[in-house]
Amino acid sequence: MNINDIFFIIVCLIHLLIWGFVLLAFIDVRTSKINVYIVVPLIYILHILPFHILTEIKKKLNKDGWEKSMDNIEKKLIIPYYFRKLQTFLDKSCLFNPICAQGMLLFGIITSSYRLYFYNKDCVKPIEKSDNFKKNQVKKY
Repeated sequence: MNINDIFFIIVCLIHLLIWGFVLLAFIDVRTSKINVYIVVPLIYILHILPFHILTEIKKKLNKDGWEKSMDNIEKKLIIPYYFRKLQTFLDKSCLFNPICAQGMLLFGIITSSYRLYFYNKDCVKPIEKSDNFKKNQVKKY
């Protein structure tokens, strides 16, 4: 195993962790904010480019058969392997694949937005229900 193989594995893991973060950021409010305001817009802008940055890095690190190396890494990590099989199945059986890159971005932004909406809705009390508000303190002009 040479240095290029190690960097290839690191790039693959970074790629998987980014998508894992997008899909699971709704679990915590802080990660939801990071997902909504930074990660998803950045991924959207990067997908506008005519090439995929991480795929190009993978191609440069493993010039002969980077896709086969990627498959081997996914098989070792188990979950990405079955996720890819599910993606392939949905590509064949659905009009639009819900777990393609755009589908995962939509899922991430919707779930994180809902998390932030309901978190903010629970934290903000209406003035009338607040403990510090008393009706006799309101001045009428």
